[in-house]
Amino acid sequence: MDSRILKGFGIFLVVFILVVGGMIFWDNLNKVEVLKEDHISDVTFDENKKNIYIFWGNGCAHCEHLKEYLTENSKLWKNDYQIFAFETWKDEENAQLMDDVLALMGKENEGTPTVIIGDEVLVGYGDDMQEDYEAAFQSEKENDYDVIKVYQEQ
Repeated sequence: MDSRILKGFGIFLVVFILVVGGMIFWDNLNKVEVLKEDHISDVTFDENKKNIYIFWGNGCAHCEHLKEYLTENSKLWKNDYQIFAFETWKDEENAQLMDDVLALMGKENEGTPTVIIGDEVLVGYGDDMQEDYEAAFQSEKENDYDVIKVYQEQ
C-alpha cells in the first residue's frame, strides 16, 4: 500500500510540475518587449494595426511602471497596436523627435513617459492612470491619425 501511495504522489507531482511549468511558459510566450530603443527609421506602418509611440527615459521609475503595466496587460493592445519606444534621456535625436511631434500636435514636452495613441497624448504613469490608458486603447482604434506619418510627410 505504501508503494501505491508513493507512486500516486509521484504521478501527481509530475503532473503538477508540468501544469505549472506550462503556465509559466505560456505566460512568458505572450509577453511583449515594450520599451525598446527605437529610432524614427524603425517605424513601420501596418494597415491592420495602429502605432503607439512611447517617449521614455532610461532610469525613469514611471517609465518602468508603464513598461510593467503594458507587458502584463498586452492583451489590451497587442492585437490592434504596435509599439515604438524612443529613449529620450540619452538619445538627443529621439529627444528632438519628441519635441517636434508634440509641437506638431500643439502640445509641450511635459516629461517622460509620454505616450501617443492616435491623437491622444498621455503623460506619466501611475496606477490611477490605468483607466486613461485603457480608454485610449479603445477610443483610438478607429482613429487614423498618426503623428509620425504626418511628421515624415512635412
